[in-house]
Amino acid sequence: MMAQASPNGSVLYVSGEESVSQVKMRSDRLGIKHPSCPNLYLASETNIESIIAMIQHWDADAPCAGVMIDSIQTMYSSDINSTAGNVTQVKECTLQLLRVCKDANIPMLLIGHITKSGDIAGPKVLEHIVDTVIQLDGDAHSPNRFLRCTKNRFGTTSEVGVLSMTDAGLMPLQNPLQAFLSPSKSDIQYLVILTAPVYAGTGPVEGVAVTIAVEGTRPIPVEIQTLSSPSFEEHRTSCKCHGVSYDKLQLIFAVLESRAGVSFRSKSSFVNIAQGYFLDEPCADLALAVALASSATKRPVLPNAVFFGEVALSGMLRPAVMLEARLAAASKIGVDTCIIPRVTSTEGKKAVDKYRLTMHIQQVDTLVDALALGLLQLP
Repeated sequence: MMAQASPNGSVLYVSGEESVSQVKMRSDRLGIKHPSCPNLYLASETNIESIIAMIQHWDADAPCAGVMIDSIQTMYSSDINSTAGNVTQVKECTLQLLRVCKDANIPMLLIGHITKSGDIAGPKVLEHIVDTVIQLDGDAHSPNRFLRCTKNRFGTTSEVGVLSMTDAGLMPLQNPLQAFLSPSKSDIQYLVILTAPVYAGTGPVEGVAVTIAVEGTRPIPVEIQTLSSPSFEEHRTSCKCHGVSYDKLQLIFAVLESRAGVSFRSKSSFVNIAQGYFLDEPCADLALAVALASSATKRPVLPNAVFFGEVALSGMLRPAVMLEARLAAASKIGVDTCIIPRVTSTEGKKAVDKYRLTMHIQQVDTLVDALALGLLQLP
């Protein structure tokens, strides 16, 4: 991509983890042919002094449009008596590369390892040295990946890219609004792409609610799936969750029992977020509560509806941030009803008035009110 975006300059890719022949094998597998990138040059080297000499020689012969280092943890300096990947080595190699690219005005992309917790491996100072920190993450069982910017000296950090891992590499997701909703199946009829599934002759299924999450500035509809069944052990309550934190789940359980009278005693509850998405924002509280209440009471969720808002411990609902962006996403995917906390701000009221003509926007004050509107009565 860097080479294709820089037709007037050369791009140097330095790999410390693969040989040149291995990089070519990966290029052939991805279908990247040399004629499409005639200005891309490969090198397999881990010594930082040799890499710097290579960059300076390259830039003297022809303008260097960019350098990519893969990865910084494999680089070492001969002046430091320690192995590659050591804290001192990572810091010193990064500082040397920083001086070279700043002096010659060459864009440089450093690829780094991450730990099991998702943090960048190596010293924390590494993040302070560079100008921008971009992280690619996603669930191991889903092809979808998020490209997030956590630091940017020259721009915003609120924009997020949504990509899909394919046989040809990472590709931009054509429609992120549908990426984290369950796909329709032959035996399930969807009223629209996000509505609760309707099985032939049985009516809406309980335990499924949709919210509008926000990644950076990008609204993304997300489906929350829940299931409650009698526990195999009497008087024992258990829960399993994937895609939402256990602590958040316990909080919603407590509020539903104490404020809405929905009991989960002697039940086993399961929560899953569709397509491997991890839901960690407060505005998803209401949809999670509605889905759990639906599965516990066996009352189906209102079809073709979305829910977003923060649930307080008192059972009251707090307004959603970025309300207009969430309403705009709901309108684009054809939602009939939005159930949200009561809006009090001037900006929020303008957003509600703007989208009131395309869908029903129900404003409620408490979780009990939301459940009364969002759950269908049993026949």
